Amino acid sequence: MHGRHIKKRGQRWHYYRNRPKQYEDVESRSVITFSLRTNNVSEAKLKAAQISQDLEKQWEAAKSRGVSLKSQSDVKQYAGVIATNQAHGFRTAQVNQLSEADLLNRLRFLISSQVTQNEEKAVLGLIEKPKLSMGQAFEKFWQHVEDEWTGLSPDQKRCKRNVYLKSVRHFEEAVGSVALYEITRTHAIEFRAWWMKRKKENSLKSCTANREIDSIRRLIRVIYDIDGYEGKNPFDRVRLKKDVKVRRSPISSETIEQKILAEGKLDGLHTDFQLLVKLLINTGMRPIEAIGLELADFVLDHEISYVHVRQNSVRVLKTPHSERRIPLLGVSLDAAKELKQQGGWGKRLGKNMYATTIINRHFRANNTFKKEKQSFYSLRHWFQDQLTQRNVIDRIQCQLMGHKFNRPTYGDGAPLEMLRDIIAEFAL
Repeated sequence: MHGRHIKKRGQRWHYYRNRPKQYEDVESRSVITFSLRTNNVSEAKLKAAQISQDLEKQWEAAKSRGVSLKSQSDVKQYAGVIATNQAHGFRTAQVNQLSEADLLNRLRFLISSQVTQNEEKAVLGLIEKPKLSMGQAFEKFWQHVEDEWTGLSPDQKRCKRNVYLKSVRHFEEAVGSVALYEITRTHAIEFRAWWMKRKKENSLKSCTANREIDSIRRLIRVIYDIDGYEGKNPFDRVRLKKDVKVRRSPISSETIEQKILAEGKLDGLHTDFQLLVKLLINTGMRPIEAIGLELADFVLDHEISYVHVRQNSVRVLKTPHSERRIPLLGVSLDAAKELKQQGGWGKRLGKNMYATTIINRHFRANNTFKKEKQSFYSLRHWFQDQLTQRNVIDRIQCQLMGHKFNRPTYGDGAPLEMLRDIIAEFAL
């Protein structure tokens, strides 16, 4: 018994699954199959299990939105209308949207050309545009931006996808179920007003509302681009005014020593999460970078032990500047050694959102931080503060933090020995 939904073809394992009967209305493929890009059966089982889980969530979400094969085929048919018009140099429009001159031009083209009856209807705008629901629009958008999420970890992909799904859900909660091409400026203003009220009642930030407004605007813009539609985006210029930026509260070395590293202060957290906290303290890594480290990224047999933050099979980097080598000292070195000895993160690998939530919950429950603006991420800010207080030059600060250096960069930057000596001045 190899495992559910996997088959071996040659040296590689493939995902293979018949469409479940209950999802016939939302899945057009009778058989779902593709390469898992591995010849390791254990890895294939894990990938197949995750893929099955993701597929079933997508199918259930599609059913809840009322998506059907009929509506999907209508959308695909209209995609053919768009392609026909583009091939002949015309913009896609309904017949009642064509000017007299434009209509005459199209008729002249049809008289002088040999085209099918369906092509004639497409050019003359006689095929009715389907009502594309926001749910269908999202699925169309998501496939179009596949290059943006293909290399992401399951955790990163889920978070990115959920931002858009949550925005669509809130939009429909605010204005009702409206087809994408029926969205007007009035709907956009209603959504903005809904968010202003929600922000006031729940003490939320403008950036939270603007993230969803931007998501809907981008979703509409991408669909317009795909369909060759030249209309004005109704969500242009509807963002909320930015809040006055509140300066973050710094965290002190004493707080870390007495409230985090003191004996018993991390009790109640799983050992893996305790190691994650300690790993961040003297490295300044982003939590997603630290919990995304594979065994090969821990280099402990070098003259200077370090972690190599780089893109791997677990996750992509936030920016190209994020790749870097960070020396390991103090509690961070001890944590790295323990992680290496236990074989890495195991099932925690790449699970950044879950880990961050659990650790912040522990800190709140134990009153670890005195100020509201402080959190697990404050450990990264503390690391940055230590560099600033010691007048470390900007280029080396950027090198350690994984930030962009806003001047031409020459050479390889500071060597590990220099970075080690800088961190050694404040390492806990």
